[in-house]
Amino acid sequence: MNVIQNLRKKKNVAKRNIILLIISLFCAVAAWFIVAMTQYAAETKTVGNIPLVVDMSGTLAAENGLKPISQVPDHVKVTFDCSRTDYNRLTAETLRAYLDFSSVSTAGKKTLSVKVESTNGVDFTNYRVTPQTVTVELDEFRSAVFPIKPKHPNIIPAEDRMLGENSKCNPEEITITGPASKLARIAECFAVTDKEMKLDSSVVGINSSSFQLYDAEGTEIDQDYISFEPTIVGIDIPVLTQKTVTLKPNISVPPKSNFDTDFISFTITPPEIILASKNSEINLDDKKDIKINLRDLDIGYSKEVSVSSLLPSDDIMNVSGIESVIVKLNDENLASREMTLSNSNIDLMNVPNDDYDYTIRTERLPIKIVGPKDVINDITAADLDVEVDLATADTSMDQFRYDVVIFCKTHNNVWAVNDSKIDSKVVIEKTPKNGAAKQAARNN
Repeated sequence: MNVIQNLRKKKNVAKRNIILLIISLFCAVAAWFIVAMTQYAAETKTVGNIPLVVDMSGTLAAENGLKPISQVPDHVKVTFDCSRTDYNRLTAETLRAYLDFSSVSTAGKKTLSVKVESTNGVDFTNYRVTPQTVTVELDEFRSAVFPIKPKHPNIIPAEDRMLGENSKCNPEEITITGPASKLARIAECFAVTDKEMKLDSSVVGINSSSFQLYDAEGTEIDQDYISFEPTIVGIDIPVLTQKTVTLKPNISVPPKSNFDTDFISFTITPPEIILASKNSEINLDDKKDIKINLRDLDIGYSKEVSVSSLLPSDDIMNVSGIESVIVKLNDENLASREMTLSNSNIDLMNVPNDDYDYTIRTERLPIKIVGPKDVINDITAADLDVEVDLATADTSMDQFRYDVVIFCKTHNNVWAVNDSKIDSKVVIEKTPKNGAAKQAARNN
């Protein structure tokens, strides 16, 4: 019985000792905490990865329309002193770092201080920010309207088609907002589409939300801090039917002439042009005539012909980049000769049926003929038909000058030419017929 009682006493004593030990440890910790707080009231702390805020709201810089146009650090680091009780309450989430714009009012590069404050009301002292200052470039932001042109590098025409030069954007103008210094550099603005298409007919409204800006030297301008309105632009692309056309001479010869136009050859430079039609119903011929009067073909003949003069209508366009062609007579085997004809060799045709007689008063008519070198010197007046056709002549005057038509009746490769040095017109005189003269005398 005594043994049991002794064991119980020892157990109770042990329990009391454990409780006293726990109380002692708690008191020791509390005493250490009190001493630490009273002897060491502040502690230094470093917090990194604090977002750097760029906010100009309410500043004179904002009122003047200024905005940053250069990159600034995303985050900063700060070292500060604080009480031990606030140590864990100051973190990257409860600290705010910002640039001080209070002294800024004009554009340009500015070196600004980085400020730090707490967002939960906890105090700290002796803070040092890394970096302490940041250089920021400021510019005035403006809006301006620019014409916009399309660019579609991967859109190509189908066979026998070509893209028209008058592709356009819809709308044809765009509003660009951004730094004034960049707006002042813009010389060209493009809406760009990277779509790949092969077109055989016109297309309207290919949407583009991509833009390119270039200065006057053709250097692309970066689009940092730039915005566009509208943000999407339509592109309209006309498709034309095109054909490479061979040029060929079309020689006009006098009536009744048996002249063989195949005898004459030409060199046309360039020999081909490219034509296009915006009207798919128009048929483009494989060849295009260049009209030439036989009487203009003298030795050394060369003529510049405007391509536009060969186009039959406004629906046909010259897309070859060639404004004119040169037509040159191949005259290596040709020669010319001057002759003089008497008026007895000249026939008067289609004389008006009126009360007048019509007489050729020119007694001798100088002419110039061209033909093969081995033939030209054998030609005589007997080989030629020379006519004055009054069918369309103005015969209101008593005497007038009129053209002579000449062709060679014995050779189909000889012809007469106009020469500025030779007067190829004859004088025609009209006189009243005998009966008309007598009637006029009786009336008087």
